[in-house]
Formats: sequence, C-alpha cells, structure tokens
Amino acid sequence: MNILDFRKIDESNHKKVTFIRVEPINLQSTLTDIINTLSDLSWISRFDEEYIREGFRARALPTVCDITAKLIASSSEQVSEDAGEYVVSELSRSAIVNQLNYLSVPLAELYSKQVSKNPGFDFHTQNDCETLIFGEAKYSSSRNAYGTGLKQVVEFISDGKDKKDIPDLRDFFCEAALRKVMKGTKGFAIGFSAKATASDSLIRNITQNQDYKILLGYEEIILVAVNI
Repeated sequence: MNILDFRKIDESNHKKVTFIRVEPINLQSTLTDIINTLSDLSWISRFDEEYIREGFRARALPTVCDITAKLIASSSEQVSEDAGEYVVSELSRSAIVNQLNYLSVPLAELYSKQVSKNPGFDFHTQNDCETLIFGEAKYSSSRNAYGTGLKQVVEFISDGKDKKDIPDLRDFFCEAALRKVMKGTKGFAIGFSAKATASDSLIRNITQNQDYKILLGYEEIILVAVNI
C-alpha cells in the first residue's frame, strides 16, 4: 500500500494525535496479501504450552476460512460490504505498525472465541510508552466512515469493552500495559474507509466531531483513512 499522508495533528489540544492516509496499490493484490497475512499463523508458535497453541489454532482456522471467503467474493475494483471492514482493519493495523513502529498483534478475530463479528475492538497494538491502543475499523461504500468509527469507540468505552477485551489480550501485551488500561490509561485508533475528500478537509471535520473531542481525554489517538 502507499502511504499518502502521515502527520501529527491538533497539537494545540493534544500532543499525540496522528493522522495516516493509505491507499492500496492494487486492490486485488491487496486482498491476496491480506489473505496471506491472515493465513500466517506463525504467531501461535510464540506460546510455550502446546495446549495454548492448539487452542489458538482451533480459534483461528475457522475465522481465516470465513474471512478468506468474504475477501475472495470481492471484485478487482471494489470490496464487498462483508469484506470492507476486514480490509480497513488490516490496512490500518499494518500502517500503524509500520509507520509508528508499534507492536504487531494479529487482528482480534483471529484469537477471539467467535468465528466472525467479534463483539469488541477489531485490532490492538502497544505504543513505545507501554500504552495499549484499542482499534476499531469501519467501512462504508458511500461515505467517509470516520463518524461511525468515532461513535463506535465512544460507545465501546461506555460499555467497558476495552476492559472486557483484557482476558483475550493478556497473552499478547506486557503486564504494565494491561494494568494501565484498568487505571484508565489507554489509547484508541480509528481506521475508516475514505473517499475523494482531501485530507485537510477530513482532519478539519474529524477535529470538530463531538466523539473525537471525548477521545482527547485519553493518552493517544490514531486516525487511519483507507482509500477504498
């Protein structure tokens, strides 16, 4: 994928808000790359106990098959509604890991109990200050999806879904980061599908959004616009 924009924004209100804009070089090859990334279960080998490895494998394999089928159903010109959120999730996760050098952790659905439609956040990472970042991805075929993403994150916080994710995250993140979450120290990432709107206009609209303003009370905000 191409990195079209990467900058700090809104520094007068917060010292750690990052805006990233990405675009697939070729949609069909991007879909293939995502399938290959999801199918790579080498992360399971990091666990010492065989029963843990087998447990994660039992969770991951049906999910990989389900997501792969949805990605394959997309055309070379446009992703399907079912696949769109996975594309936004994976490209957002990858952009954050590569541009900010944050911790790489598989998409949440690969290690969650449900095959699809994970009820919590879509992806997670950890910054260089040992702060856990909770990521949510939203796709719309007709509009910029940042408003839906911001609203969902605020609702998840209200429902305590960040804390509810912790049991599934304990094997991927350091204890310090997990403890900080329970004390309210955490960050949030919003990956969203974007249309032809210029980045400056997107940023202006986002920083005026009321849900975005609520997130200014947390340690870090990352916004990833995905051109699909």
